[in-house]
Amino acid sequence: MAARRHEPVRMTAAERTLLLSFASAVPLSVGESATVFDRARANGLLKPLDGRLGTEWRTVERFLATYPEPPARHLLVDGAGGSQFTLGIGERIVPCSVIVTWHPAYSSMTLIVTTNAVGEQNDGWHADVDLTIAVLHCLQGRPSAVDSSGEHGVRALYRGKVQTSGWHCVLAAFDELTRDCGISELPDRKAWCVEIRGYDGSPPGKAVGVDPRPFYGLATSDEGWRFVPRQVAREALGEPWGTREFVSAYAMASGIICLNNKGAEYAEAQRALAMRYFGAAEPYFDIDSAVAGLDHGMLLVLERVLIRMALAIQWLHRAQEESAGLLAGTRSVNDKHLLRGSLDILEMANSALPAEVNLLEQRLAGRMGIDRIIQQLDRHAEAIDDETRYAYESSVNALVTRLTWVAVGLTVITIVLGVLQIVYGAG
Repeated sequence: MAARRHEPVRMTAAERTLLLSFASAVPLSVGESATVFDRARANGLLKPLDGRLGTEWRTVERFLATYPEPPARHLLVDGAGGSQFTLGIGERIVPCSVIVTWHPAYSSMTLIVTTNAVGEQNDGWHADVDLTIAVLHCLQGRPSAVDSSGEHGVRALYRGKVQTSGWHCVLAAFDELTRDCGISELPDRKAWCVEIRGYDGSPPGKAVGVDPRPFYGLATSDEGWRFVPRQVAREALGEPWGTREFVSAYAMASGIICLNNKGAEYAEAQRALAMRYFGAAEPYFDIDSAVAGLDHGMLLVLERVLIRMALAIQWLHRAQEESAGLLAGTRSVNDKHLLRGSLDILEMANSALPAEVNLLEQRLAGRMGIDRIIQQLDRHAEAIDDETRYAYESSVNALVTRLTWVAVGLTVITIVLGVLQIVYGAG
């Protein structure tokens, strides 16, 4: 595997690494998060993200992101500080890092599984693609038919115990973190980022142009990618995003696939520029992370879009409950919880990254269908507004009607008393 360091990148053109980050998100209230994270830290399940991995995350976030309140990132660990989550690939055991993050600005928690499952297979590019797709299937929940001592296939282990799938490992970790904390939501909003990391500085579009099918397979976890027509694969990938000639990212409904060929020439040029004008190098440009999508901020984009989706679906469920309560008559005008404010939370996630990176976020949000969820949410909010307005107007009209009848009654009584006074006065 290519060595990873913060010095200027000095890799040969032949070297290439295939990285994978698998992310999920779940909304949590401030009180819920305090309970979960305090308990997890006390039980030794989490430790602050430090060391090289923590330095890389902080470097990227400091350079690219602006948070009202910064995320608090932790590493899921066992009692000895090792990995809880591992993948079995044939006879190999591959450790996975699980980054658990509390996002106070968005009241959400994310879990990100990062791995380089391909390792040093050296079986060729297509074999690497197939293996990564098999790992993606495992992480999405596909059961493995291989037992713990099997010589073939992909299997997932949590605390050394074989689970049904990689997704069951994620759920086991989530259950361990949130057990007895009263959490009703599940981290079932998930997507992934695959990064093909090269080092020659060449534009990656040529490789996609020659044969887009393996990249389509990685983006969609389609194990039948060899049999997809090239034109279909190319159209499905869409237009690439990138602000450098050596980077291309494709936003898909399932996440992001990134081709990153950042080489030594770029890193050294950025270092020389920073030294000339600022007297110190900017470490962001030397990032050569083992975490897929961390370089160039693509993983931050994926994380925030998943948060938006989780929040949007949570609010949509609440909106549906509100609408059902109004129609059933179980909610009154005074205990209504209108949902316009939820859209402000969803829009907050758009303001954290530079404008260029924000374009990728908008594209990914569109491909993942968040706009459609927000439209549904808005329609429910309008329906609740209409129901509230109708109920208010009905109650006002009823009150006006009652007051009118009272006024009519008082008028009649006044007239009758006046007539009686005249009759008896005349007598």
